[in-house]
Amino acid sequence: MHDEKIIATGTSQGKLFIFLIELFDDDYIVNKALYMGASSCFAIHSLEFYDNSVYMADSYNNKIYKFDERNSFYETNVGRDPRHMCLDKENIYVANFESDNISIIDFKIFTLTGSIPAGIKTHDVKYSERYKTLYASCYEENEVAEYNLSGGLSRTFKTDGKPMHLYLLEDTLVVMTYFVNGIIQTKINFINIPDGRIEDTMTIDGLASDFLLDYYNNRVYVLNMVDKSLYIADAGSRKIIKKIYLGGYPEALSCGSKNIYVTNSKKQQIDIIEKKDRKVRSLKLQFIPNLIKVIP
Repeated sequence: MHDEKIIATGTSQGKLFIFLIELFDDDYIVNKALYMGASSCFAIHSLEFYDNSVYMADSYNNKIYKFDERNSFYETNVGRDPRHMCLDKENIYVANFESDNISIIDFKIFTLTGSIPAGIKTHDVKYSERYKTLYASCYEENEVAEYNLSGGLSRTFKTDGKPMHLYLLEDTLVVMTYFVNGIIQTKINFINIPDGRIEDTMTIDGLASDFLLDYYNNRVYVLNMVDKSLYIADAGSRKIIKKIYLGGYPEALSCGSKNIYVTNSKKQQIDIIEKKDRKVRSLKLQFIPNLIKVIP
């Protein structure tokens, strides 16, 4: 019985692949491998899994790709340099870094239907079912923009640092920012949505390569590419509770119910950290991994 099913992007001999993988204790099985082309012709910045299909944002070609369970492959154009995406019941929203807008893709027919003007260097976007709003990180403006889907831009929230990734946790925005002032730091902002205040900030010296909110365990995970470590923080107390050295080059992370998974491109492996006792083991791969996503 497999431990987890994952999606991963990876390269082998200069070729880019999308892998659907079953993970076991000390082994893995590739169930599907989609050959994309020469790795130099793509820049897959993020991937998501919606309704049994894989979605990928290609910053190089300004496209969103869809790979479904029938092995069919689709693509649609979006704005310049798409980074991250989110989904509501009807649409996929894509943050475009260089065109300063959010593309709207009809989820059912996978077709671009419109766009929303956004702040400068829009990097990430999340949808709030509670507020029926979008939240977009505006890197160049040190703020998160709130968009009411029926009324347009409603508010902006100032951030401590340049915002990259964000998550919603009840009435709180959890925002990862970069702060450069002589030294490079990664900051996690906890912003109160009703009043817009920054309630707390966690600071990590170095530059984060990835950031994840684990809703199941109420934990925040941050990968630091400088000290090559995984930081684990409590989202309730807003304190860092553990630092785990991984080495190599930790690229991206995802998590399931029991484990945290980190792609390590330099070591050509997936590092697996048990949530309960935080033991670390590694799974060697036949390709160089980049992005990873646990299939729910």
